[in-house]
Amino acid sequence: MLDEELKMLHKLFLELGLTATLAALLFGVYFFVAHKRAKKIPISFFALFVSILALYILIILDDSDVPFLQTIHLWKSVSQWIRFTAYLGTAFFLMKAADLLFVEDFLIGKKGLYIPELLRLLFLAAGVAIASLIFLRTVMGINVIALVAIPTALTAVIGFALQDTIKRFFAGLTLGRLLRVGDWVHVAGREGRVTNVDLSHLTIITRDDDLVMIPNDVVLQQNILNYNQPTTKHGRSVVVDAAYAAPPLEVERILVDAAKAVPGVLSDPSPQVFTSAFKDSSIQYRVKFWIDEYVRALEIDAHVMSYAWYAFRRHGIEMPFPQRVIHTMKDEEPSQIAQREQARIREALGHIDFLSVLSPEELGGLAEKATTRVYLPGEVIVHQGDEGSELFFILDGHAEVRVGEGQDSLLATLNPSQFFGEMSLLTGERRSASIVAQTRLEVLVLNKEAIAGPLRSNPSLVEQMSTLLVKRKSELAAHQERMARRSDGDQQVEERSLGARIRKFFGL
Repeated sequence: MLDEELKMLHKLFLELGLTATLAALLFGVYFFVAHKRAKKIPISFFALFVSILALYILIILDDSDVPFLQTIHLWKSVSQWIRFTAYLGTAFFLMKAADLLFVEDFLIGKKGLYIPELLRLLFLAAGVAIASLIFLRTVMGINVIALVAIPTALTAVIGFALQDTIKRFFAGLTLGRLLRVGDWVHVAGREGRVTNVDLSHLTIITRDDDLVMIPNDVVLQQNILNYNQPTTKHGRSVVVDAAYAAPPLEVERILVDAAKAVPGVLSDPSPQVFTSAFKDSSIQYRVKFWIDEYVRALEIDAHVMSYAWYAFRRHGIEMPFPQRVIHTMKDEEPSQIAQREQARIREALGHIDFLSVLSPEELGGLAEKATTRVYLPGEVIVHQGDEGSELFFILDGHAEVRVGEGQDSLLATLNPSQFFGEMSLLTGERRSASIVAQTRLEVLVLNKEAIAGPLRSNPSLVEQMSTLLVKRKSELAAHQERMARRSDGDQQVEERSLGARIRKFFGL
């Protein structure tokens, strides 16, 4: 007798242990997948799992033949409902695990398919409904066909009462194929990012961080503009006015270069510029460009217009406006502003070593003819291989020296008080590298015409500048050892050669 009771207890503990192990394994798989997908398991889900495990323990105890457990056997009707609930809960967990492992982790995560959340919820609900019918028949012994055959009148009443809900539900299924969470859309007069498509409503967040919920059936009755489909590439355009004096083809080229330099503007397809209208006081140009971050659309539009303004300013192109401007106060005389700017330019020219041979009067004359320009990040100041006759002195900001193309093209970074383009200024040589603005860059520009006067009036300056330039090239050369071994005769030959090129370029 004692042996039989021990066998019963052993069987009971074995069943309890096996049940707990399988439950822990199922929950562990679900927890692992949820953690891998960075999803937090709700407390209610964990509570449901524990409740179902408790139901299974009750079922095992109810089926046990251990004598001292006979007193806690449940009534038949209660036992059936416990079994039905436990089995249905198990089916739910298995289908949820299949949804995570197969649909979300494999089909969506690895295969890259898009399956709307609403459609996944529908499949889960349908699976639970089918499992309920099966368990009602097998566990409870209920005729499920009789349950389905609901009286026609009651069906009509329920259908009429829930018609709006049913419409929204099926509309949500349709929207799941048209919209994805994260898409930027314009619908029902509102623009925003889709955050949820549930059984009844479409939820979007506007640019002003306002939450907007629109019934699904209302959404389907509107025109839906999806900025992320079929691709994230999206065309934008802004209009810019320029004076009639500026040649349209030249203006179009300048605007294309300015748009290309704006961060966020795609290079493929390249920006395009069209002459769109001849207005009373200006020619209107439309700049079309493409972006792939619609969330930054307004920001990029603003940057394109800002870059266009700076580009026009550098090339002396006017943006006319028909307003009348009346100055009622003057905080500072124009002459004072001009004097301060001249002093600033003279100080900058004094940092250029090969110009140190000029007299103060000659340096002042250069300062009057020098100009300043501003470049924005990403804009190209000079292109490698282009002809040039200008020197640039950095007043503020930083620039990159690039040779060739690609990530390895960066050679150096230029900082304030550094200059470039001296060989093009003095000999007309082609640019040996491209210079690109790294930050907002303000430069002082000195051209051939400005320095031609001092060289013609004082030809001996050519030799002095040649000597300083050769010395500077030697100091900045990458192979300093080779340069250190060069003889004085070689250096003199190079100075004479450089002097001859300068005289030829300036016609001396």
